[in-house]
Amino acid sequence: MKENGSIQEKALKVVSYLLPGIIFALALWTLDQQLNHLRSSYILKSIASVPLSHIGIAVFFTILSYTVLTGYDYLATRHINHPLSYKQAASSSFISTSISYSTGFNFLTGSSLRYRLYSIYGLTFLEIWEIIVFCVSTFWVGFCFIAGLLFTFYSVKLPAYSSEIPVQLNLIGILLLLLLAAYFFFSFRKRDFEIKGYRIRFPEPKIAFLQLALSSADYLLSGSIIYFLLPSNSQLTLLHVLVFFALAQLAGLISMVPGGLVVFETVMLFMLKPYFGTVDVIRPLLIFRAVYYFLPFLLGFLALIFCEFEARKEFLKKAGKVTYSSFSEVTPQIFSVLIFLGGISLLFSGALPSNPEYLRELPYIVPLPLIEASRFFGSIIGFLLLLLANGLWKRIDGAYVLSLIVLLLGGIFALLKDFNYQEAAVLLVLSAFLLPSRKHFYRKSSLLHQSFSRENIIAIILVLVSFIWLGLFSYRNVEYSNELWWQFGVNSQASSFLRAVVGIFFMLLVFGVMKMLSPFSKDIHLPGPEELELAKAILKASPETWGNLALTGDKYLLFDARKKAFLMYGVSGKSWIAMGDPVGESDQIKELIWDFYEMSKLHQGRAVFYEISEKYIPIYLDLGLTLIKIGEEAKVPLDSFTLEGKSGKDFRYAVKNVEKKGYWFEIIPPEKVIILIPELKKVSDAWLEMKTGKEKGFSVGFFDEKYLSNFPLGIVRNEDEIVAFANVWTGADTEEFSIDLMRYNSSAPAMDYLFVKLILWGKENGYKHFSLGMAPLSGLEKRQFAPLWHKVGALIFANGDYLYNYKGLRAYKEKFNPAWNPKYIALPTGFKKSLALKDIAALISGMKDLF
Repeated sequence: MKENGSIQEKALKVVSYLLPGIIFALALWTLDQQLNHLRSSYILKSIASVPLSHIGIAVFFTILSYTVLTGYDYLATRHINHPLSYKQAASSSFISTSISYSTGFNFLTGSSLRYRLYSIYGLTFLEIWEIIVFCVSTFWVGFCFIAGLLFTFYSVKLPAYSSEIPVQLNLIGILLLLLLAAYFFFSFRKRDFEIKGYRIRFPEPKIAFLQLALSSADYLLSGSIIYFLLPSNSQLTLLHVLVFFALAQLAGLISMVPGGLVVFETVMLFMLKPYFGTVDVIRPLLIFRAVYYFLPFLLGFLALIFCEFEARKEFLKKAGKVTYSSFSEVTPQIFSVLIFLGGISLLFSGALPSNPEYLRELPYIVPLPLIEASRFFGSIIGFLLLLLANGLWKRIDGAYVLSLIVLLLGGIFALLKDFNYQEAAVLLVLSAFLLPSRKHFYRKSSLLHQSFSRENIIAIILVLVSFIWLGLFSYRNVEYSNELWWQFGVNSQASSFLRAVVGIFFMLLVFGVMKMLSPFSKDIHLPGPEELELAKAILKASPETWGNLALTGDKYLLFDARKKAFLMYGVSGKSWIAMGDPVGESDQIKELIWDFYEMSKLHQGRAVFYEISEKYIPIYLDLGLTLIKIGEEAKVPLDSFTLEGKSGKDFRYAVKNVEKKGYWFEIIPPEKVIILIPELKKVSDAWLEMKTGKEKGFSVGFFDEKYLSNFPLGIVRNEDEIVAFANVWTGADTEEFSIDLMRYNSSAPAMDYLFVKLILWGKENGYKHFSLGMAPLSGLEKRQFAPLWHKVGALIFANGDYLYNYKGLRAYKEKFNPAWNPKYIALPTGFKKSLALKDIAALISGMKDLF
């Protein structure tokens, strides 16, 4: 059954990738049938003839529409009783809306962006969830109202357009109005619903009516843009256009194609065809697409970069990572987008006919074989840029080098095939800007090992489908024959296009086969004796001690290619949770973190890094993860620790008082630990009984004969009986030592004695620091503008004694005058953040039993 479920899940995943591409292809085919009598040059000339005043009206209405859209979020913050300033709500609304409208997957994209932006202002996950649901429902309230009225009382008879469409719009209109009535019914009744654990609270009637006003205004404004761009026609009214607009918008939403691209245009062209010539409809639709979607997307993307720039700049300053500029955090992403657009440009220019004026002169300058090769390889390079964009986003050095080469070749080929100096200039300038950015692409990874997201795959599919359609549309007047494939000549551009299509799909096939055969998706299994020995060898060279947790054997281990570093992790739900920073040589750490991230993606999981230090924060940020501070680790500097004088009085008294009672301390070497296992087990069992718990794992050690035999053991005896013990982790170069598994029975003395004796032993043996472990939730800011997690954590730390003695643990460790170092969790943003926290809690539950 499990295998069948896995097959079904994979099938659904493939369908979810292909379905938007299939719908997009069908819409393109339909559009192609309606444009079969037009040339692309004629359409471009028609667009160029549009008066600037008409474009100005479109821009003005777009500004008004997006201004109204900001009201969605502003009203939502009032609904959840967490009001923000209009500036804060408007900026979050514009960024999330403008990007999600163009990229598609509106709910997922918009939700993730809203979560990222609103969490900065201290809103909780549930509050942001309510804002998202409120904004989505606001859109549908207006759509149900306007479309419902239009479909019911001003309906268009769809069967008149095509006898194959039996749907009556007035029935759909009545259904939409009934849905709206139900919404207001629950609003007046103040009813709440719960879906998958999330509460949906209907707004009070006053807010519901404001929702209706805002969303209706937005719909009327956006729909009016197309009406004012269309030529005048006495038979066509604004109401007609609004009906058509509603149908096209609905089809675009259902298709899941980003921004309803082509699907929206196809429906609008189909509905408006009885009133205008094809070019008179295409012209306003293309202008609408550029003004209402593309321009706001660019502005929203720039605004998002600015927000990320500001947020991360402050964080990196606080973290002390002065070597990483804030701009470096978004440089790869910027180049990735530009490279992807460059690939689209090369593909589309290869599908469009060249300028006849250049073609007449070109054979006198460039030999025919070079022209043909430039046309073929120009399109191939365009496709390569689509693939390389994903590698640049993930900072792969090979993608950087190949992108430079491909951009230079693309610029040369653009000049050789039809002297397209504008395109060549853009590609060469892009390569010039990319050249000095080498340091931002540090991952030494294979391009075959990178994962492609669903959105990335769909985007590539849509570009390739558009490329093929554009070429077929451009050369529709060329009669197809088998000889066409082998025709070579300056004017044989259709033949060049066909050969380029075959070349691209051959490359796609080769890339797909190589990726399927790539061995990167490693076998997931708990470490065996050889892997544990390899981990021991790496640990011997590590100055930090927490990596010894790997020797418990309950965590998976991921080694770098050179076997010089490793990372330990567990899997809970869909979260792949790494325990701490990687261990080993620093030059391997970056790639190891990225390998873990990629491996989690290849297994449809999400990467999480638990209890990490500040050392590799820039890399975690490069992955697009967010950071939550979870506490501070206490490290005692041994050079200043002493039992002498006033500062050591309490410790001196504790040691003398315990030893007077007949207790003493000793260190047992690893090879002799096995002899004491029966006695140690008695102490451990007594400790577990006192704690009314059971052994924990993952983030702490547990009683295991093989595990304990790896380390020295500090024990406290009373006569011949062991009453307390702790295994001792030691770091390389006597930099640090610490303890993990500490157990004691009811007759053991105060733990001060064990700690003091361990510290003195470490100082005698030349160690510099003794780690007392982490104090959860300590060191969190509770200032007015501190992140919400800090405020909640600080509140629990100050008042949560009935849950766990957070303050007491911090105060106890403070007695040893340690230095405090912050610890974090790095986890995904958006809704995945709460899911990751749930999985972490499931994996490490019971951490309070450590002491």
